[in-house]
Parts: sequence; C-alpha cells; structure tokens
Amino acid sequence: MNYQGVMFDMDGLLLDTERLVVDAFRRTALDFDLGDIGDVALQMIGLRRDSSAIILRHALNGRMEYEVFTAAWAKDVNAVVAGGIPLKSGVVALLKLLRAQEMPCVVATSSRTSLARHHLELSGIIDFFQDVIGGEQVERGKPAPDIYHRAAEMIGLEACQCVAFEDSDPGATAAISSGAHTVQVPDINPPSDLMREMGHLIADDLLNGARQIGLIV
Repeated sequence: MNYQGVMFDMDGLLLDTERLVVDAFRRTALDFDLGDIGDVALQMIGLRRDSSAIILRHALNGRMEYEVFTAAWAKDVNAVVAGGIPLKSGVVALLKLLRAQEMPCVVATSSRTSLARHHLELSGIIDFFQDVIGGEQVERGKPAPDIYHRAAEMIGLEACQCVAFEDSDPGATAAISSGAHTVQVPDINPPSDLMREMGHLIADDLLNGARQIGLIV
C-alpha cells in the first residue's frame, strides 16, 4: 500500500499511561471509601473528558462531588507521571523507521492538547510528530471519526491515505469510521467481539502491526 501518513493515538499506545491512570483512579476511589467503583476507569479508556464524565458521574451517583473526585484523581496521576512516563514496546524503533522514510506522523488523542504535548515531551518523543491534535479540537470525540479527519488534514492528507494506530475500541472505531487503514494494538481492554468483526488489523504490538499492514518491512 502507498501510505502517505501515520496517525497515532497516545495513551495506551505510545505511552504506557493507561495502567498508571487506572491505578490512580482505584487509589482515589479507595481514599474516598468508593472502592466499589474502582473498575469504572476501564469504561472510560479512549473517551474524551465529556464522555467519561457522564460515566463517572453516574458511578458516583451523588455520593460525592464529581469535581472533588477528579481533582484528587488528577493530583495522583500528576504525581506519578512527574517521575517519568514509560513508553510502550517498539515505539521509538517504529518512529525512527518512519522518520527515515520521511513519513509524516501526527498524534490524535482524546486528551487535551496541552496535556498531550506535555506528556509527549516528558517521554522524549514529541519531536517525531508534525502535530498533536487533542480531543478538544474537534466537535465530537472518539468513537466519532472527527479527530482522525482533523489529524489527516493537519498533515495535508485525507484519512484514507493514512495508517491509524489505536489501542481502545472507541479509538479504533473512530479510525475505521474515518476511512483510515486501522491497526489496533490492545492495551488493558481487549477488543470486544463486535470490534473483532470490523475487519481491521489487530496486532500484539506496534512493530508487528506496522509490518503486517505493510508500513515497514
């Protein structure tokens, strides 16, 4: 395939942050005697803040203020990532291969743009990307395809000319719906049965996914 650009999700795909965030959520829940909602964080993976807020508010069910919980959660996460953000397997190797091919790369994440840039800087890989598109830059968050259309536009392409890498079902659904050639590399949450019927490539890691779709040899 003559791919002309590559679009990447960030958390759980490039950065090994999903476990950090989920663990911080569980600690926060326990701190507030809300251990029964500890797994709710898994339902929010891949979603933009507005969508995840609906899930969390429902789980809290008026037992405490949403803003208080999320502030404590964010404080825990910030304390953890201040010590450095680990990369997922194969990230630097793949990005170096794509740079050698002069392949434009862009990040398309549900996280806020400023936070995404900060985390990419902390992890030392921001210079591999032409742009970073955060969830607040589009009208509809994942699983809608808006962010992938926007990301492709920022590197002068259509989504169908690009490969998109994702880890979550909402993200992969967004990428597929945009027309991008989609590779899903699952992290914490395995693909659902419905997702496995979508016909896209599901790979065990980034490098294998890139090889299987023909992006690298």
